[in-house]
Amino acid sequence: MEEFVLKLINDIKLNFNAASLIKAGIIIILTVAAVIVLTIVYRKLRAKQEKLNDLRKTSTYRIIYRIIRALIIITGVIAVLQSVGINLIGLSASFALVVLLLVLAVKDALQDVFAGFVIMSDKFFNVGDAVEYEGNEGIIVSFTARTTKIEFLEDRSVLSVANRNISKIRKLTHLVDIDIPLPYELGRREAFSALNGICEKIRLLEGVESCELKGTQDFGASAVIYKIRFFCEPHDRPDIRRSVLKTIQDGLEKAGIRIPYQQIDVHRK
Repeated sequence: MEEFVLKLINDIKLNFNAASLIKAGIIIILTVAAVIVLTIVYRKLRAKQEKLNDLRKTSTYRIIYRIIRALIIITGVIAVLQSVGINLIGLSASFALVVLLLVLAVKDALQDVFAGFVIMSDKFFNVGDAVEYEGNEGIIVSFTARTTKIEFLEDRSVLSVANRNISKIRKLTHLVDIDIPLPYELGRREAFSALNGICEKIRLLEGVESCELKGTQDFGASAVIYKIRFFCEPHDRPDIRRSVLKTIQDGLEKAGIRIPYQQIDVHRK
């Protein structure tokens, strides 16, 4: 690194003259002008999409703008260095090392930007979609080149997730499954009769689109597991799920059916 800096200083001293300064100044002015023009165009496009409430295109334009701006600045810096006589080819080894160190320093940021492009191109989710992140359900409220913000449904707190962790986000659908354990002593017909009656009551709940008994799901250690499936808007899932569970509990109590709990038999010799 020290050799790289000394070499730069020596090259500048050898080629420092009025002509090189004028050339460097012109390049700087053109670079700044290009950035200004790009910014004006970007702001006009962003304002247009904001009026149309197209948040996806707004985010896409933001990412493209930042990348093009970075490329313009990098190109301008390289041109200025060459104009003052700095031989980048001769410094290729040291320059490559510096670039490598810079890339490593901003590795996470680059991963975030790349993931942001994947989100845009794949259209995995939109602002307003319901998702699950690390076991918590929420709504996508915004996303940029580097982060995605999620507002959780339970407490309305907002979490900013780095786009490189986007694989942990699962998009929710309208489908919700609930497994219900019922005692082995209860006959299949009685179980189906009670659960079908409960499904009819669930269909009447506000926000529930439909509900059906899927049948026997599994045979547990102390109960037969039955599955009920209902559909609702993902945004309303937590509240509606609680209402559905209450309806199931009330229906089982009315039918005189107790939900079994796991029992451990202890045998003494």
